[in-house]
Amino acid sequence: MNTSIMDHEYGYGIISRFFHWLMALLLLWQLISAALHFFVDDTPIADFFFGYHFANGVLILALAILRGVWGLINLSRRPPHKRTIERFAALGHVAMYLLLIVIPVIALIRSYGSDREFSVFGLQVFAARENEIEWMTGLGSLLHGFLGWILFALIAGHIVMAFVHTYVWKEPLISRMTKGSELK
Repeated sequence: MNTSIMDHEYGYGIISRFFHWLMALLLLWQLISAALHFFVDDTPIADFFFGYHFANGVLILALAILRGVWGLINLSRRPPHKRTIERFAALGHVAMYLLLIVIPVIALIRSYGSDREFSVFGLQVFAARENEIEWMTGLGSLLHGFLGWILFALIAGHIVMAFVHTYVWKEPLISRMTKGSELK
């Protein structure tokens, strides 16, 4: 296993891998909480998972920004995207990064416009409003969930293509994000 901090031509350093897998776990939680909220709302399990949805969203936003900055610092070191399919993959990654920022920001806008208090980890972010700001809550209601499902579709495609590259096309891409380098 490669313990390099920085990314390199054949894979990703330990910090990029940490961000990737931590965000993968948080996004899995978000998917479970959103699915339970949609299919079996007002049940103890849905309430348990959805109870952390907002805090996880704030964490995902912070991690997406940090990961984006880290990615830009390492951009010239990362594995190259020479082939057309690799360029499409890069566009897919950019779309996922943008959604990882836009979706929580829309949720924060909705929360700010809401007549309810918004707290994360016991810290008040927004106080309750006397009157709702309809365009803010409407924006969140219209786009947050819709864009979230698009993000999960992109993530599913990302996972499928990682397996196709590794096990069908015999290009060891998964090892870049698990071991830090392609197997030679």
